[in-house]
Amino acid sequence: MLKPGQRRIHFKSESDPRRRGLLSELGRLDLRTTVYQAKVGSDREGRRLCLTALVEDRLTDHANELFIERDDSIIASDRRLIRDHLARRSALDQLTYRHVAPGDYPLLWVSDAVAWCQQAGGDWLRRAEPLVTSVIRL
Repeated sequence: MLKPGQRRIHFKSESDPRRRGLLSELGRLDLRTTVYQAKVGSDREGRRLCLTALVEDRLTDHANELFIERDDSIIASDRRLIRDHLARRSALDQLTYRHVAPGDYPLLWVSDAVAWCQQAGGDWLRRAEPLVTSVIRL
């Protein structure tokens, strides 16, 4: 799905026709996402709520790995939050987590596309619907 010279798909940088085509292609794959939404005052608090819920759900699902898009400005706080949550649940050895660059882990492109569509609303929500299993509002 990459264009020549492209290292990753970043939905905010794509044209509308390309977004539509990418969503159609992604919709044909056996991929599903869960959207976590937090309507709170700050991005930091919203991320804390969403990441905590995500980690808890991965523990409940008995997942053993979690990949998070790398953002150097928040890696330390993410790691602290995840480690503390796993420790409280006595689950430090049950879930490994890594921050990875989107170019190194293409499945992150799916969550980027779905998140962009959630923010854009309207017809974009409908187009992303085949990829979304559930929306969890915190």
